[in-house]
Amino acid sequence: MPRYHSKTDRNFGFGKQLSYAGRNALKTLMTGQYHSIATHSERWQRFCDWAKTRNIKEAHQISNFILKDYADYLKARLNGQGKAIAVSTAQNRLSTCNTVLKALRGNPDIAINPSEVLNAKRCHIRTEPPELSREKLTAAQQELCGHGHNRIAALLGLCRELGLRSREAALLDCQKALIQARGQGTIDIERGTKGGRGKSTVTSPSRVERLVPVSDTAMKALETAAALQSDKDNLVPEHQRLSDFLSAVRHYSGAVLKQYGLNNRHDLRAAYACERYQQITDTAAPVIAGKRECLKSLDRKARELISCELGHGRKSVVASYIGSSR
Repeated sequence: MPRYHSKTDRNFGFGKQLSYAGRNALKTLMTGQYHSIATHSERWQRFCDWAKTRNIKEAHQISNFILKDYADYLKARLNGQGKAIAVSTAQNRLSTCNTVLKALRGNPDIAINPSEVLNAKRCHIRTEPPELSREKLTAAQQELCGHGHNRIAALLGLCRELGLRSREAALLDCQKALIQARGQGTIDIERGTKGGRGKSTVTSPSRVERLVPVSDTAMKALETAAALQSDKDNLVPEHQRLSDFLSAVRHYSGAVLKQYGLNNRHDLRAAYACERYQQITDTAAPVIAGKRECLKSLDRKARELISCELGHGRKSVVASYIGSSR
């Protein structure tokens, strides 16, 4: 709820500081969607930092012309001026500006088309196959365990065997998941999902089960993680916040994964997706084979299933994991 009563108050009544007001407005617009709020807030902070350099300190000062100036700044970074950023990063930051300003103003009057103004397209299609070797991952996990990072090692196993994001793996109740897996062969992912897809909220009262099949290797990963939970219902250590644990995951896992020939945690999800594609179609994923080897109808079915298992709303996104459908 707005901190002040009038929309004519500073920042439309959501607070004195522009960044703080944006977060407050998002909480009103996205009730219960904590991950989305956190993501948008971080991007909004980047805009606020830029706005200060233009002496913009209040939401009423932001117009379409200001957004165009910000887009020009991001476009310059895309073209090599200053610290480089990806097309997706630039588009996401502009999209967040649209979202936050709509929440602050109560209308979409001040907005910008990211792809049009940046004149750049993002490419979602994976062209380099992920590393499928479990031996390399096992070696990386042993290295982490040797330094006392057992929970981080277990989290990587969940990402690889169940196709989970780091946040989803960290918040998974593995003891409960084990019971589900043994009873029905699948687990339902509810916590840590993007956009509040995992649970019912005020803005999204209904949800569709996100059922992920549990293989023998996934069962072992669940058993390992469940043993580390002790009395908790997730992998986050006692007396540690989720954000701090995820920061530790990023800090400690990145270098170790690269040391053993694994690019990053996202590649673990890609490896899961490629294996699932092989199981569903009985052919290698396009990114591995170099082309689609099965019928288009079967390829479409596989992408729809994998999209649901990975927690995406659009099957087109799966191309960033398994390659083009052509």
